[in-house]
This record gives sequence, structure tokens and C-alpha cells, in this order.
Amino acid sequence: MHVFAIGASGVLGRHLVPMLLRRGHDVTAMAPGDRLDRLPEEARRIRASLLDPVAGRLLATEFKDVDAVVNAATAVPPTAGSWALNTALRSTGTAVVTDALQEAGVGRFVQMSITMAYADGGDTPLTETAPFDHRPERTTIVAPVQAMEAAVRELPADEIAWSILRGGRFVGPATVQDQQRARLRAGQLPIPGDGRSWAAMVHARDYAEAVVGALERGCAGETLNIADEPVRVADYYRELARADGSPAPGQAPDEAAEPSHRVSSEAARRLLDWSPVHGIWPVRGGER
Repeated sequence: MHVFAIGASGVLGRHLVPMLLRRGHDVTAMAPGDRLDRLPEEARRIRASLLDPVAGRLLATEFKDVDAVVNAATAVPPTAGSWALNTALRSTGTAVVTDALQEAGVGRFVQMSITMAYADGGDTPLTETAPFDHRPERTTIVAPVQAMEAAVRELPADEIAWSILRGGRFVGPATVQDQQRARLRAGQLPIPGDGRSWAAMVHARDYAEAVVGALERGCAGETLNIADEPVRVADYYRELARADGSPAPGQAPDEAAEPSHRVSSEAARRLLDWSPVHGIWPVRGGER
């Protein structure tokens, strides 16, 4: 297949693009900035953003020569900060992509999404039918995800085999986990609340494997969770500190905990024959 990967210069793209090339696919990667230069030379590169005024026309033209499209465009702030760019990419940007898909008649499409949008599920396993979090304080994160997924679901599944992959928080090299490890080493990352909330995470390479599986199998009209086995927040912080020989984290009982997401990926295991193999823990002396 000829795969067009949008937003392929980030942590996902550095796994996904080489993976697709090794499996014999042709790849065109699009993203703004110079990080595209880090991708393998075999991949064709286009420097552009979904928010460029000419993006719609560019994509409609480029898509005529491709078999499948992956939209991984995102701009999640690494720490507390502005979500405006991420919101624009997920709402306005996704609409640009879906319009171009239909105009060009692309056969397959995979949209990257997140499990962070789910409402607090406590200890209940969260499948793909679990509700999103509609609390006002979560609007910044959840509303753009809803708009993005709604735009994808409007595509005719009998003409475009679309699938939505809701990923857990990425871990591995060059992810937020690097910052967490640094803060633990400095004794600056306490366990929020009682630490009993569940966290959904996935190694970026494992998520890339799921994307390849969805591309190659089609999976028309499917929304799938892509996450490793859930872990309680307190256990995650303590084990992460232990892996690096960092001081054990204290607790901040007055600090609000994130929603509990005990995410189930059973549907992805069944439909994609997928399972996480790289784990959520750092490995000393190199990458996983």
C-alpha cells in the first residue's frame, strides 16, 4: 500500500514510518517543521500543517495517489499549558482530512484518538462504549476529541474503511515518561490523592503496531482502545522510581487525582490480533 501519514514527525511517526517501510509499504509523511528530516530517507516528505489555508487542496491532490491515510496530527502540551493548537488540529484539522478523503476516494483511514477523554470509571473496566467525561473542567481535553471522532464517523464506512484507535498515554523514549522520571529523580513528583486511580498507558511502538494492523486489516467502522494492562497511579510512580533507583515518591493527598481509567483493549486484541509487547517500564541502557 501507499500510506499517507499526517503528523508523522513525532514520537509515533519515528516508530510507525520505519515499521511501514519494513513491511513493504510506500510512505508519504506530512508534518510542519524540520523533524521530518529524522525519518528514513525512503519516506517521501511534505512540510505542511493541517491548519495551512491550502491544506485541503493539497491533501485532495496528494490523496489521489494513496491507498490509505493515517491522521496522527496532535499538539498535546507536555506540561500544563495552552491546548489551543491541539484543539484546532482535532476539530478543524480533522475536518480538512475527512473532506479530502472523500474527494479523493481513499479506501482506508486510521484516526489517532485518546482514552483520556473517558469519564472516571473507578475500578470498572472501560470498553469502547464507556461514556466520555462531560464535566466542565474537562472540556478542553474532551470536546475536541468528540468533534474529531464525530467527523470520522460521518465518513461512509462502506466506501472508506475508517477506524479510530483510542490510545493510552504514550510511554517510552521521548514521551512524557522522560519528564516523569526526571521529576522523580528530583523528588518533585508526588502521588496525587490516594493513588488508587487506574492509568491507561501504551508504549508508542506498541501503538504503532496497532496502527499497522488497522491499516492492513481494514477494520471498517471500528473504534478500538489501544492500551497496555492498566496500573494504579501509586504503583506506577513507585515502580518507575524503583526502575531508576530514584527516591520513593511521597503522597499529596490534597492534590486532585486524574480520572480513573481501567481501560480494556480486548476488542483490539481480537480484531487486530494485537497485544502490547514493549511494556510501560523503562529499560536501562537503551530503547525498547
